[in-house]
Amino acid sequence: MDAEEMVAMLEQKTEAPKIRQAQRGELTLRERYRRAINFRKVDRMPNFEFGYWAETLNNWHREGLPAEVKDEKSAYEYFGIENWKTAPINVMGMKPAFEHEVLEEDEKYLTYRDSSGYIARINKTGDKSIPQYIDFPIKDRATWEAFKFRLQPGADRVPENWAELVAAYNQRDYPLCVPIGSMIGTPRNWIGFENIAMMIYDDPELLEEIVETLCCLVTDTLARILPDVEFDFAAGWEDICFNSGPIVGVNFMREVVMPRYKRITDLLNRHGCHVAFTDCDGNISAVVDSFLGGGINCMFPVEVHGGSDPVALRAKYPDLRMQGGFDKMKLLAGKKAILAELKRLLPVVNEGGFIPGVDHRVQADVSLENYKYYLKMKRELFETGGMPQYDETKI
Repeated sequence: MDAEEMVAMLEQKTEAPKIRQAQRGELTLRERYRRAINFRKVDRMPNFEFGYWAETLNNWHREGLPAEVKDEKSAYEYFGIENWKTAPINVMGMKPAFEHEVLEEDEKYLTYRDSSGYIARINKTGDKSIPQYIDFPIKDRATWEAFKFRLQPGADRVPENWAELVAAYNQRDYPLCVPIGSMIGTPRNWIGFENIAMMIYDDPELLEEIVETLCCLVTDTLARILPDVEFDFAAGWEDICFNSGPIVGVNFMREVVMPRYKRITDLLNRHGCHVAFTDCDGNISAVVDSFLGGGINCMFPVEVHGGSDPVALRAKYPDLRMQGGFDKMKLLAGKKAILAELKRLLPVVNEGGFIPGVDHRVQADVSLENYKYYLKMKRELFETGGMPQYDETKI
């Protein structure tokens, strides 16, 4: 999941979800989440998912999905998936961002400058592809000095209607998230993969200065809002791992990234927010220790096909919280494979501290029938909440 997807996911969760009203004596979704993620028993497991590729819902319309189900919000309502809400705090976005600019275009390719400042080319034909990155805004100290004015702290990072939002948040019955940004994944986007790998050795002081700047920006912004609301969890983004491990060394994570996250999570803890996750695809095994040392105590989405396994992680880190962890590739393999994977995860789910869901967005070649079967068996085996808008007994 790239940074733009993470921002989009969080933005989609800024509207209060539709939640079945709790009956007298029944837990609210907020209470249910706080208990489940902290290894406590619940009446029903929260039913959270990761969303869908843009093409997925279009394909499902040809398989019987109602036409009005056309985005994540309507899909969640249709499938009976629950949700959380994210406070719209700009913890480390660029102010101002670069102007999105088309630099060159022909029948096949579009070359553009993104709002983050990088130049990329994308194939216009077929399904959406990962862009080919051509150039990046930060190359050395001189370009960093010209860039960093975009990362200044200030009251304008908090919405003008914050007092109104606070009043609503303090009466909520749903989980509320506060964003905490990224210490190294986002700098990678500004610097480039090969360039940041070299910068760790060629100019480590510069890279640490960039990380420190982001940490100060995040803590300054959080300090403005945390006294007003007790958040249920914090969410960041560090998509820095492939199936073979992280793109930055373990020493860098431990010596540079970990202490910055510790400052952020210490601040969160002082204000009652004791769960912090980061979104990191791929094989996270080598960096879990660094995240835990920095107070990032929940991993998401625990991408099984990418080399991470919730069963193995729980065996090694009994206190690690997780969200996701169902191998998305099993959705392609059929109902027997789906059921087997759910049963494989069941002991970890029963231990607590693990809210299961697909470990990335549901890809376009998954059938609607398989997906509905996955949700039905997930509800039955894990006793998750949510009510679909169709008769699940017929599946």
